[in-house]
This record gives sequence, structure tokens and C-alpha cells, in this order.
Amino acid sequence: MKLSTRSALAWSFAERHASFVVTLASTLVLARLLTPAQVGVYSLCAALLAVAAIVRDFGVSEYLIQAQELGRERLQAAFGVALAAAWLLAGLIWLSRHAVAAWFGEPMVAQVLSVMVMHFLLLPLSSPAFALLNRDMAFRRIFWLQTANNSVGATVAVVLAMRGHGTLALAWGPLAGVLTQTLLIAWLAPRSSFVLPSPQAALRHGREVLSYGLAYMGSRLIETLAKNVHEPVIAKSFNFEAVGLFSRAYGLVEMFHSHVADAVVRVSTPMFAEAHRAGQPVGLALARATALYTSISWPFFGFVALCAPEIISLLFGHQWLAAAPLASTLALAALPAALYELVPQLLSATGHVRRRLRLAAWVAPVHIVGVILAAQHSLQAVAAVGLLSSTVMLLLCRAQLQAALGLGWKALVLPSLGSAVLALFSVSAVAATVIMLRDAEMSVPGRLLLAAATGFLAWLLAGWVLRHPIIGELGSAIRTLRLKTFGSTGNGAS
Repeated sequence: MKLSTRSALAWSFAERHASFVVTLASTLVLARLLTPAQVGVYSLCAALLAVAAIVRDFGVSEYLIQAQELGRERLQAAFGVALAAAWLLAGLIWLSRHAVAAWFGEPMVAQVLSVMVMHFLLLPLSSPAFALLNRDMAFRRIFWLQTANNSVGATVAVVLAMRGHGTLALAWGPLAGVLTQTLLIAWLAPRSSFVLPSPQAALRHGREVLSYGLAYMGSRLIETLAKNVHEPVIAKSFNFEAVGLFSRAYGLVEMFHSHVADAVVRVSTPMFAEAHRAGQPVGLALARATALYTSISWPFFGFVALCAPEIISLLFGHQWLAAAPLASTLALAALPAALYELVPQLLSATGHVRRRLRLAAWVAPVHIVGVILAAQHSLQAVAAVGLLSSTVMLLLCRAQLQAALGLGWKALVLPSLGSAVLALFSVSAVAATVIMLRDAEMSVPGRLLLAAATGFLAWLLAGWVLRHPIIGELGSAIRTLRLKTFGSTGNGAS
């Protein structure tokens, strides 16, 4: 990778890991202050608004990142679209909140939605400036913005939960974080990134923004709907305690996506767009990025699948142990998904956003119908549906890459064969450790720490023997860190 890409990725990972520390600390506290039913109500509202949030952004952020040329008028047109979509949607959600609550038979849903809808009023004010920071790969500034957002949000949520506000604590916390981020962007972002909507700009570039935005929004809307369909289906088929348990299991697996995958995706989109604008082969970039990503994700999901009971018991307490089998199944279902994690971003970054829409439109019905049918049997069956939809998505991604960019299985799968060997060695070491310690008198944290350490050492050894590219990137990161830490001192001494 180029030095600028490594630097951007380092800051992106730093932001995600800072967020992980904050989120983990607050989750440990909140899991002991709130009941599964309270978490379930918030999870349902968050799932509903996650779908609406795609309409709110209307693809404006991605449009600004991938645009070949970007001037003031395009910014004005994009800001106008973002503002109109978000504020109109906020009004619709506000008016329908009681009807939604009545449908699920839970009055608290209306209260939570009335708080969360305020995100839609704040976010479009800063989203164009935030998108430009991503386009310029200014991830150092993004680090401070997101860390402040997460820290303030987590603190407010914990304080309110301790004062007995229950489910509403989970709603007010993120809102406080978004308000903080909006104020900081107004201070940190360049003045040129703040514009007002203009009728002239809308006439000249509005159609361009809408064309890209509709296709991108459609794909993301379908993807997010499929991703969040579990909560409302489970709420209607079971109860809110079941929603809370599934949400906790899903959240454990999604922890990797939130704190590792998102860091990679955030950098990969502008990286692919930059390479495409420069006429460079994006297939090589996809192959290498996927190989690096699977070398980390597959061992993680294997570890979660094997150690889910211990992880959930340690992080959330014994009241959540029923979520452990769900977490194991969800982790296994995530394995094939790692191979195509970056494909939607590549299609969007290279202008093939309509092919991304086709992918979503083909896979989502499979997943949604599967979840509805599985909910007639058990929560475990709902969790297992992900394996089916991930496999279908992998096959379709290969077909779209071939049609759009002439990339076949060699670009998508072969570079990750070494990652599969790494994962096999790592997971085998973890499994052997878990079996040996099953009857040993050792604390849960001790068993987890030993299993994780054994798995990491096996991963490191296999990577070194295979000369996997992840080891080269790890070495480059260590050398860069040493140079920044000791370089100036060494030069001064000489």
C-alpha cells in the first residue's frame, strides 16, 4: 500500500479502536443496568431508523467522494438534496411514531423514536463537510470527530441509565454525540466545504446528484433493510426479550464490522475512487485488500464461534448467556461474507452503482423471506439464514465483477487462500486450548486470554511461514511506529 493509504488506514483503525474501547466500556455498564426487554425496544427503533437513515443521506456522501470533478455548485446541489431528504423524512417519522408503537404494542417505541428522529435534523448540516474529509482521506481529523462523538454519547447514555431513564438513555446518548460532532465539524472542516443550497446549482447538477443518489440509496436501503429485518420479525414472532438476546448476539459479531471492517471500508472507498480516476487497475487493489481483510476477519469469527459463551458471560453477565448459541451461528454465517465485504464499495467508487443496486435487489428477498420463514421455528434458525444469503451474495458478486470490470474468481477468492490457512491454524489452536481448559479450574477471563493468545501466536507463525501480505503490512506499521517514536531522538543524538 502507498504511504498515504497506510497513514489513512492507521488513523481509521485508531478511530475504530478508540470507539471500540468507549463502546465496550459503556456496554459493560449498560448491560448490567438495563434489561433485555429495554435493550430490545431500543434495538427495534435503531433497526427501523437505520433503514430510514439511508434515505436521509440519499447517497450524497458517496457521490461527493467518487465525483471526478468537484466544485462549489456540485456541493450546493448535493447539500440541497441532503437537506430536503433528511428534513422531509424527519417529519414523516415524527407523524407516524404512535402508529408504529401501536403496531408493535409498545408505547415506549413512540418516545424513543421522538428522540432519535432529531438525528435527521442535525446530520445533514454537516454531512457534505464530513464527506469531503473522507474524499481527502483526512482521517486524522475524522479520528477526533468520531472519538468525541462516541465518548460524549456513551457518557450521556450511562449517566442517564444510572439515573433510571431506561430505554431512553440509549436514545439520548447518541443524539448528544451527534450534536457534539456537528459543532466540531463546523470548527475543524475547511470553510470551503460549507455552502448553502442554490436554485442555479440545483438546475445544473441536481439531476446528476439525484441519478447517482437514487441508485446508491436504493442499494443501501435494500441492504440495510435486509440487515435489520430480524428485529421487527422477532418482535412480532416472539417478544422483546428475544429481540434483546438476538441483538446482543448480533452486536457481538457486528463488533468486528463496527471496529475493523468499517475502518477498512471507509478508506477503501476513496482509495478505489482515486485509483479509478488515475486509470490504475482496481482489480489488484481489491485482491490485496480482500486478502488482508480475510486474514483478520476469519480468525476473529472462528474465535467468537468457539468462545461465545465465555465472551458473553464476561462482557454482559449471566443474564445474556442464552445469546451465546446465536452468536456462534452468526459468526459462522459471516465467514463467506468476508470475501465480498469490499465489492459494493468498489462498484460505487468506479461508477457502477447500478450494479450494486442489482446485487442488493437480488439478495435481499432471499434473506428477508428466509428470516420470516425461520422465525416460525426458532431464533437459532433465524441466525442460520445469514449463511444462505452470504453464499448467494458471494456468487452474485463474482458475476457483477466479471461483467463490470472483467474480474473473475482469481481476483476475489484466490488471493485469500493464504488467509484460509492462517484462519485454520489460528482456530485449531483456539479449539485445542478450549478443550484442554474445559475442566481446568481457571477463571473465564483467564481461559479467554489464554485461548486468544494461543490463537494469535498460531496466526503469527502461519503468516510468517506463508509470507502472507498481512505480516508485511504489520512489519511496515511497526517500523513506521518505531521511526516516529525514536527517529528524531536518534537523529539528534548522532
